[in-house]
Amino acid sequence: MAQSLKARSLHQIRRTHARLELRPLAPGDEGEFVRVFAESREAWAPWVPASHRTMTDVERFRHELARSARGLAAGTHLRLAGFTEQNELVGFFALNEVVRGVFESSYASWHVAAGRMGQGFGTEGARALVGIAFDSAPDGMGLHRVQANIMPSNAASLRVAEKVGFRKEGMALRYLRIAGVWQDHLMFALTREEWQG
Repeated sequence: MAQSLKARSLHQIRRTHARLELRPLAPGDEGEFVRVFAESREAWAPWVPASHRTMTDVERFRHELARSARGLAAGTHLRLAGFTEQNELVGFFALNEVVRGVFESSYASWHVAAGRMGQGFGTEGARALVGIAFDSAPDGMGLHRVQANIMPSNAASLRVAEKVGFRKEGMALRYLRIAGVWQDHLMFALTREEWQG
């Protein structure tokens, strides 16, 4: 199944769900990307690694395009952006650290633009993302498990995880260094058997 993902073009991975279309970023999305990062910088500051603040938004966009292409080619991660029908970028949704074999698992992540928080876009995008994870090839990745690790203070992401159906599995102490501090994370997971679509 990893091979089927590798063989596809970046622009063939798309999923429409409610008000959103998830798709990879394209070179023409630079303006929207820069707008979202400029408007969301302060809102996202508590949740992003300090190292992510050293690039300009244009450098970050180019880095993200290259990172997405590498991840798809290797089958190790899938990074998608959520756009409305009006081509407004409202968030980012990713399956990171894809592991095949006896694990068939990945870590899910999501970020919603500051101006669109609290409007259900995080839940819609995360549902679409999990659908891609569990659906069989050629439309999905055929994974068995999706995990999400969220800081206890990130109430909005905790609500998204709950609405999508993630189950809490425990607490990972000092799990990731975020904003320069080793932060505890609540660990959530969802398996294909639990997924309600």
